[in-house]
Amino acid sequence: MVFRMSRRLLSLPAIKDFAAYEALKTSKAPMMVGWFTGHFSTGAKIYAEQYEAMAKAYPKYAFYTCDVDDAPLAAYDAEVTEVPSIVIQPLGLKPDGSPYDKTDLVVVSPQLARFDQVIPRAKAELDALQVVEDPEEPKPWQFDPATGTTLPEHR
Repeated sequence: MVFRMSRRLLSLPAIKDFAAYEALKTSKAPMMVGWFTGHFSTGAKIYAEQYEAMAKAYPKYAFYTCDVDDAPLAAYDAEVTEVPSIVIQPLGLKPDGSPYDKTDLVVVSPQLARFDQVIPRAKAELDALQVVEDPEEPKPWQFDPATGTTLPEHR
C-alpha cells in the first residue's frame, strides 16, 4: 500500500509573534489585510483558499495570516473577537491627504455564524477604501497605555 504525503504550502506570511505584526505596519504597502484564524476553527480551514485567492487579486496590499493562539497580542491589537476574521488596516493617506489611523481599522467577522460571508464582505470593504500612498517613510507605531494597543505616530 502506497501513501501519498502532501503538504500544502501557504504563500502568505504567517505572523507568529507580535514583533512580526508590528513590522508589517512599517511596510510600504498601502494596506494590511490579515486572516485571523485558530487551529480549532473549521470555518477558517474551509475558507483559507478563498482568502489566498483574494490575496492574489490585490497584489499591492500586504496580506498575512495569524493564528490567534500563536500571537494573541496581535489579535488583541487588531481587535479580533471571533475567528475566522479579516482585519483591514489602511496605512497610507486618505484622499483628503490626512493619514489613516487606528480608528479606520475594519474587522470583518462572521455575523450569526455566517462564515461564508466573511470573504465577500471583506472584498466589499477593500473596494470601498481609497488609499493614497504616503510619500514619507513609515514610522513604527507607538504603544498606547490607555488602550493597551498601538497607535501610529501623530502628525
